[in-house]
Amino acid sequence: MDLTMLIPIFGILLVMIPVAGLTFALTLRLAVRPFVETLAKALKESGHASGTQELTAQIMLLQEEFETLTHEVRELRSAQEFDQKLLVNRDEQVTTAP
Repeated sequence: MDLTMLIPIFGILLVMIPVAGLTFALTLRLAVRPFVETLAKALKESGHASGTQELTAQIMLLQEEFETLTHEVRELRSAQEFDQKLLVNRDEQVTTAP
């Protein structure tokens, strides 16, 4: 298998991994945030929610976003390390080729 066949695949992956991560993060943000805000507003209007519960909902939302970002950063790091290994291997093969 020739390394030149892998170049388009990695090029696509370099674009698709961040796009997929952003899509996932935006979907979570756009889907979860309005739901949590509506739920907090409904609880506040019904008189069952206190300031503590509202803060708890906001903290939970922030924790979810933090976990999502942490996961995305780990995926990007692993992709970057993989690309680095491929580049090092490619450079080693180029220098050792006759």
